[in-house]
Amino acid sequence: MKKTILYLLLLGLVSCEKQVDWPVQNDGTAYVVVDGILTNEAKAHPIRLTRSVSALNMPPEAVSGAGVIVSNADSSWFLTEQPGNPGVYCTPANFSAKVGVLYTLLVSIDGSVYTAKSRMVPNTPLILARYARSASENLFRITWVANAYNAAHPAMYELLLDWSQVPGYESLDPDNCRARLFYYSLPTIDVSQVFAPEMEKVLFPAGTKIIERKYSLNPEYVEFLRALISETNWKGGLFDSAPANVPTNLSSGATGFFAACHVITDSLIVQ
Repeated sequence: MKKTILYLLLLGLVSCEKQVDWPVQNDGTAYVVVDGILTNEAKAHPIRLTRSVSALNMPPEAVSGAGVIVSNADSSWFLTEQPGNPGVYCTPANFSAKVGVLYTLLVSIDGSVYTAKSRMVPNTPLILARYARSASENLFRITWVANAYNAAHPAMYELLLDWSQVPGYESLDPDNCRARLFYYSLPTIDVSQVFAPEMEKVLFPAGTKIIERKYSLNPEYVEFLRALISETNWKGGLFDSAPANVPTNLSSGATGFFAACHVITDSLIVQ
């Protein structure tokens, strides 16, 4: 009996992948999807508005002509929809959010109003990512960005890699010489995270410029990201979590997330 169980387990571990139909449950409601992060950087901060979709890989419809306002206890900022980029609304170019301040987002669309609130928490110092030469090729790969578990200071890390100007790569399509990677330090450890499927390894040459950005995460944003990753990056592992709706801080009729994050940025050149 023990041998039979062992054989079944081994068959499950080495089984091949195959294409399957994945039906998407839809209650018929077209939600407004909000995607936006305010940071401490002085720049135009985009808030993207789209409609929810009813099928996988279906391109979302941009929500144009909305009224979008960001406010705190002292001031209000009216966001402007970007010409040639429908559904993207930006703050003034010199806008900079502050740690500890509560920000409110108000979106008005066809007589309906949706709101969300978010408070920026302070960040901790950024330790630059580590990389090493790949054993099989004369290229490099990221080996460490941050510990996956951090109960006291959860964070999101964004790495922007660019080797389009490295000798030998200048004539290639620049889009094929860039990569954008995300890593997370969360205050929980999930079995679906520990046994998550292997992600694609991005290889890059010496001379690559890496810009690293560390985002502080308040508790509500942590829960949103954890649920989102459970439905995406951690899906397909040995121990999948039960499918569930991703939480939101938007009022009824809208989904997505409106966040405020303190960001620290640094950069390095791969030697």
